[in-house]
Amino acid sequence: CARVAKSEQIDDNSAIKAIVGEASNQGYQGMLDVAVGIRNRGTLQGVYGLKAKHIDKEPKWVWVLAQKAWRESKYNHIHSGTHWENIKAFGKPYWIKNMILVYRYKDHNFYKERSNDDKD
Repeated sequence: CARVAKSEQIDDNSAIKAIVGEASNQGYQGMLDVAVGIRNRGTLQGVYGLKAKHIDKEPKWVWVLAQKAWRESKYNHIHSGTHWENIKAFGKPYWIKNMILVYRYKDHNFYKERSNDDKD
């Protein structure tokens, strides 16, 4: 599967750090959702969570859940999104006009690029 091959190029430790940065307050399901989004994207480019200031303050159990979510995301394809945002906290990003909403969980909306087959 191209999704798995592409995502295997992502360093596990960096992915886990990004998951913690993006979804440490979203519980295991929220972390899994972000992990799946990272795998779908195939890169950590543009993932804010890598630089989140709160990462180093998160307890060990959060890191354990993020590690578990990263492992499970290799086989769990719960959504097809490649981008996500917390619209309530940060508003609509500029890139959203070229995307379609594919999944929601708690604070995160997940999107994928609009294709020619997608209707407005």
